Amino acid sequence: MSRKKRGSTKKVKGAGLGIKGKMILGILPFVLLSLVIMASVMVINSRSIIHEETQAEMEATLDANINDTDAKLESVRIVARALARNVAASYKTTDIKTYASIFEDTISDNDLISGSGVWFEPNVYDENEKYYGPYWYKDGDKFVEDWEYSNAEYDYFSQEYYTNAAAMGVGEATITDPYYDEASGTIMSSCSAPIYDGNKYLGCITCDLTLDIIEQSMQGITVGETGAIIMTSSDGTYIYNPNDEDAAANALKITDDPSGIAEAGKEVMSNESGVASFTGGGLACNLYYATIPEVNWKLALVMPLAEINAPVVHMTRVSVLICVIAIIVCIVVIFVQASGIAKAMQQVRKFAKDLAGGDFTVDKIDIRRKDEIGQMSDSLNEMYENNSNVIRNISVGSGKVNVSSNELDKVAVNLSDQFANIQNSMVRVNDAMTNTGAATEQVSASANEVNASVMRLADETAKTAEEVEKIKERAEEIVRNSKTSSDNAIAIANKRGEELREASEKAKVVEEIGTLADSIADIASQINLLSLNASIEAARAGEHGKGFAVVASEINNLAMETKEAVDKIQATIAAIQEAFTSLDESSGQLLKFVQETVTPDYDNFIEIGRQYGEDAQSFGQMSEQVSEMVMYIKESMDQVNAAVASIAESATETASSSSEVTETVNEVSDMVDEVSDMAVEQKSVSDDLSNIVSQFTLEDI
Repeated sequence: MSRKKRGSTKKVKGAGLGIKGKMILGILPFVLLSLVIMASVMVINSRSIIHEETQAEMEATLDANINDTDAKLESVRIVARALARNVAASYKTTDIKTYASIFEDTISDNDLISGSGVWFEPNVYDENEKYYGPYWYKDGDKFVEDWEYSNAEYDYFSQEYYTNAAAMGVGEATITDPYYDEASGTIMSSCSAPIYDGNKYLGCITCDLTLDIIEQSMQGITVGETGAIIMTSSDGTYIYNPNDEDAAANALKITDDPSGIAEAGKEVMSNESGVASFTGGGLACNLYYATIPEVNWKLALVMPLAEINAPVVHMTRVSVLICVIAIIVCIVVIFVQASGIAKAMQQVRKFAKDLAGGDFTVDKIDIRRKDEIGQMSDSLNEMYENNSNVIRNISVGSGKVNVSSNELDKVAVNLSDQFANIQNSMVRVNDAMTNTGAATEQVSASANEVNASVMRLADETAKTAEEVEKIKERAEEIVRNSKTSSDNAIAIANKRGEELREASEKAKVVEEIGTLADSIADIASQINLLSLNASIEAARAGEHGKGFAVVASEINNLAMETKEAVDKIQATIAAIQEAFTSLDESSGQLLKFVQETVTPDYDNFIEIGRQYGEDAQSFGQMSEQVSEMVMYIKESMDQVNAAVASIAESATETASSSSEVTETVNEVSDMVDEVSDMAVEQKSVSDDLSNIVSQFTLEDI
């Protein structure tokens, strides 16, 4: 095609902001908001972290000083308990001079203890003294023993340290609240420990503490740059306050402090530990506090919020400066990027406008960017090439379509004739498949009958297998019972044989009895002869032998009775021996019958039972083989059924498919007619395409 010249186009400027202004006004607020949010979150988190770290540091400082103070106080309690145990064990045998030496050494060894005393119950140490309480303290380099408190005027029984000790148990010690001692100008406290002899209360030990060392340790603690540490007793009275050195001397309480800490002091006194806030001297402060165990003294750290928040304020200023710099950099970057995007978009807009006008002779866009604009430019170039080729191909193809339409019309007429022949062939195929389906139904019915017979045979075979298993179990039971009976019979026969042998052995005793009976008979005959001789001698003796004759007569009678008894014994023994002989013969025959007749019969019966079980097992194996053959036949018949069903289904499907093919042929025949009509329409469309393509300006090929 020839190249057409097109008129030049005007550059249209859009009203309103350009892409640079829109990007700056669209992105900058979000950047600014993000920076503000980020800075705010950073400041808030920093404030929280700094407060947490400050609290952790304050708590660590409190814990360290509380542990140090508690350790010092505990050392005094240990000393007091040790002195109490010493006095309890030795008060009956130790004089005051010895105690003075012990107490003076104790005071010298502990810097916290300024003085110590022992205070006895009435008439305990000295039965003539109600008040007996020596007190030792150090005055310069010397020790002084003071008795001025051992009187009714002072009445140490009513003093706090004494009443505290009286209320405690064995091995305990307590420290009183500090008090200001005007004489020494220092704050002091007393530790008391009870003295017990068994369950009997004897009095108490006191160790007075000067808290100068604790105050000095407090003075050495630094809390930040402007923070301070304070200590109060359990009732809130100041022990140490660096901002008011006279507070302890004036017995000022933290809850009454006019400097502004009073409200926070009430919170301190009502809790074990925590953080309170107050404003004093125009400064907002945090008060971190904790409790010293046992004595319940309060240790608190005062830290101005301005010092705590100083890092946060500095970070806020830095964050604001960073945000301003980031906004300026963001504006510059957005302006540079937007300028590049706007220039590229202008090139894309002009190229797209030329294409929209149908001018495919322009050059492709030359934008070397890797972003979405570059991808869009590549897509437009690709669209330019593809559409140019498509339009050119449409122009060339429209002529070919015109020629093809004529040829297609001729082919459609030939196809219509061929499809008529196919319709006739499909009718014959359909009839043949109908006959095949009827035959497969008959084969399927016969196969089902055979399968039913096989199933009945399988059921009978299964029942036979069950009966064979039962016969086998009964045969095994017969063998077990026969074996048991045979073993029992043999055992009984053996036992009876053993018993007969034992009886035969015992029968020998009867023979021995017979022998003894013969001996007794001989003795009786001799006694009879002796009695006869005695009777003769008695007759010769005349009158003097009458008594002896009577004895001889009695002996003769005894000999005759003995002979008769021996005769009966011998007759009985003979009968017993005959019975034993008969029993031995009968038992021997019985044992012979059991061993020679019963036992073989049992063995034969066991063998028959075993053979019966083996036959049942063989029959069972045959039944299993028959069952396996039946299952094989069943599987074969199932396969035959499946094959027949498959053939029937295939025949049915083929018949159905042939009908569908016939219908499809009819439909295709109709479609061929439609194609013929479409060929005519296609020629008309190709003419229209030629007219449309002529509207585009294409380069000549």
